[in-house]
Amino acid sequence: MNHSNHYHAKGKLLLFGEYFVLDGVPGLAVPSQRGQSLVTSSDAVQVKGLYWKSLNLKDEIWFEAYFDEHFGLLHGLQDETAITLQKILQAARQLNPNFLKDGLYHEAITKLEFAQDSGLGSSSTLIHLIAQWAQVDAMQLFFLSFPGSGYDIACAGAEGPILYRKTGQSANWETKQLNWPWEQILFVHLGQKQNSREGIQRYRERSEMLYTEREAMTQLVLEATKKQSAADLAKLMQESEALIAQALGLSTVQAARFSDFSGSIKSLGAWGGDYVMALGDSKESMKAYFLAKGLDRFLEASDLMR
Repeated sequence: MNHSNHYHAKGKLLLFGEYFVLDGVPGLAVPSQRGQSLVTSSDAVQVKGLYWKSLNLKDEIWFEAYFDEHFGLLHGLQDETAITLQKILQAARQLNPNFLKDGLYHEAITKLEFAQDSGLGSSSTLIHLIAQWAQVDAMQLFFLSFPGSGYDIACAGAEGPILYRKTGQSANWETKQLNWPWEQILFVHLGQKQNSREGIQRYRERSEMLYTEREAMTQLVLEATKKQSAADLAKLMQESEALIAQALGLSTVQAARFSDFSGSIKSLGAWGGDYVMALGDSKESMKAYFLAKGLDRFLEASDLMR
């Protein structure tokens, strides 16, 4: 094989602005240290096309496929993963017609640095990786291929927390330094991969009537970018949860699952998703609380690009 190329993309957490970020309200997000890597190589000897292999956190193959030079699937399951990958590759070539048009055999190996069910962005990191490889704009590739806000794509290439705003089929963002009481914050994985589409559908059905709520969320997100004491951040977390609960007609995660928690808990991203942010007296006391609830997967400030 010829010389290999190495690429990397970071994972993400959406801290404030969930749902509303779909309609241009700013979202506050932070990249994770861990993400996904891609190693590519090519060879003029073998038959032209693309061999793709995806490895999980334990270096086990969880996806494998062969594509012809037009990205038609030759060998591999015609499952959702293969169709999604094919869609991204075809969109990348649409943006760069010369992408993998050299008549060579290509090999691509991805490696996840977090568990597949973590919700940290296996799809968004993949899009960003392919954009790097194809030398195209990652945001253009995303908007050409998928619905959504795209904040996670921005996080994949960011070096710190970002204030992100979607405008139509484009977006802009800026890096922010978050002066938060990080020693009192813990991110907790809820332990089950839930379907977050219900909340998104509820939001879509009501979004045209949520003008006042959008304005309130905008101010709330902007306030969260400023220096926050623990008490002030807890207040913002509670206000955000109450605003979204009222807008969507859903219960907050703290009311539904952690009503006996002495601090504040906020959903991250679409409700029913993967992580929550907990703010309490100390990380040690919070870990003890969640461990007693059977939850043992945590992220701390050191796991984030902050």
